[in-house]
Amino acid sequence: MPAPLSLPSIVCTRGRTLYFLEIIRYTKEKECVFMTLQQLKYAVTVAECGTISAAAEKLFISQPSLTTAIRELESEMGVTIFSRTNRGVIVSREGEEFLGYARQILSQAQLLQERFSGREQGEKRFAVSSQHFNFTVLAFSRLVQNFRGPRYSFHFRETTTYEVLEDVSQLRSEVGILALNEDNERFLRRMFGKLGLEFTELKRVQAELFVSAEHPLAGRRFVTVEDVSPYPCITFEQGEHNGQFFFEGLSAVAAQSHKTICVRERATEYQLLRALNGFSPDVGVSAMYREEFVSLPLEPKQFHTIGYILRRDVTPSPMTLEYIQALREAALI
Repeated sequence: MPAPLSLPSIVCTRGRTLYFLEIIRYTKEKECVFMTLQQLKYAVTVAECGTISAAAEKLFISQPSLTTAIRELESEMGVTIFSRTNRGVIVSREGEEFLGYARQILSQAQLLQERFSGREQGEKRFAVSSQHFNFTVLAFSRLVQNFRGPRYSFHFRETTTYEVLEDVSQLRSEVGILALNEDNERFLRRMFGKLGLEFTELKRVQAELFVSAEHPLAGRRFVTVEDVSPYPCITFEQGEHNGQFFFEGLSAVAAQSHKTICVRERATEYQLLRALNGFSPDVGVSAMYREEFVSLPLEPKQFHTIGYILRRDVTPSPMTLEYIQALREAALI
């Protein structure tokens, strides 16, 4: 019988981290098969590009060669990473897990090369997933501005609550940023434990509702849920996971509104707030629009705890730590 798949291990000794970067699997013939970093890079690139042709072009190899390499990898590891369709490839459920470990191995391999060769190796990669906050974008822009390498591929995903959790748990993103409140905190903390994630608080803020400066309630010192219930509630859609526990903001406020509009982008949210005299129960409106919008404290008082999540079993990279520091600084603005 084949030996079970050995997943990447991390051992820490007196501050030095040793990474075992080969995944070994014994075939039925008891031959030892080594999966190379190049094969992992091929698989991750195909997943990112969505098609074999686009990945082959990015990797500067032929499509047949890449197709063969992926099939050999799947055969050697006994896993179906991709499902082939007429429009490209789709990552399978077990492929998502496999690619999560592959990304971790490639990241740690790059760190080893940089640490012991004294120079950066190839293209620097880094990804963040976040709910819709202005300060997270500010921190990300500072990170990019401070980066001095010749090549990089950085990703910033403003997305749904569930996808923030999924991206970090599957290692598509190194860091995730989201907010907890009394409506969702118990549920989300259970999710963190289930997915192997660790939440660290950045700041705690009083819940506010945001309206345009021309809104009939704009002059109030505070508002109640009853005050805003006749107006359209503009909030962010959560896709398939649109329940109250994944809601971005205070779900109880939206639930009592007579009119609800779900959007995906902040620009759309801002336009509808202005055009429809709507209100937003989400955590914050970008500072660049402060002259056009007014924040109204909600009574009785409620609070959001904004923080970041990391994979508990993954050692943060230097770039991850740099971004977290930029987050802490931006959160104070």
